[in-house]
Amino acid sequence: MDWIILLQIVVAAVLGAAIGIEREVGAQPAGLRTHMLVSLGAALFTLAGVGLLGSDPTRIAAQVVTGIGFLGGGAILREGATVRGLTTAAALWLAAAIGLAVGLRQWFAAVVATGLGLTVLWLVKQFEQEWLPARSLLEVVLTLEADAPLDRVEAQAHEVLPRSRVQRVSYSASGQSLVLTSQPEVGTPIALLGERLRTIPGVHGVEVRR
Repeated sequence: MDWIILLQIVVAAVLGAAIGIEREVGAQPAGLRTHMLVSLGAALFTLAGVGLLGSDPTRIAAQVVTGIGFLGGGAILREGATVRGLTTAAALWLAAAIGLAVGLRQWFAAVVATGLGLTVLWLVKQFEQEWLPARSLLEVVLTLEADAPLDRVEAQAHEVLPRSRVQRVSYSASGQSLVLTSQPEVGTPIALLGERLRTIPGVHGVEVRR
């Protein structure tokens, strides 16, 4: 029986990693390690609870769901009218459910849920970018040095983000900010875009918002 428990723990971590890799590629705050630990923890709670005499798996699931709600809430950020992190929070919830399923030896359900989750996170995202362009726009905020040549920075930003347009320029005592909206190429990691924009002379801060 010990080898089955070991298998459950390993499978839970692997399936959680599958979800986490997609979030990691998208440069989300909760990535590979977080999703692995969530799935692993949910499986371990389930294994520990099911092993008790007279335990009720539904009560165990309810407690795990309650706990993951706090973790998912921490992944959601609100900036004015913009809310970010909902997809990541849902992915964490899915990782916990996968861990629960593995802990209960519902192998088929866990594997199918992982596959469908990756389909939603990856293939459906591609569909959104191709057929729902308004929803795939990014807001890019470049914080510039006080003496940075605005026209040159804008030109170089358009090279990194070909399908972009300037929304506004703001000035303050510490410098100036350039805000653009862009529809990135399909499959381009947000982290890579941020790194490229950061190398533009005169730019000392980059923030990318969905």
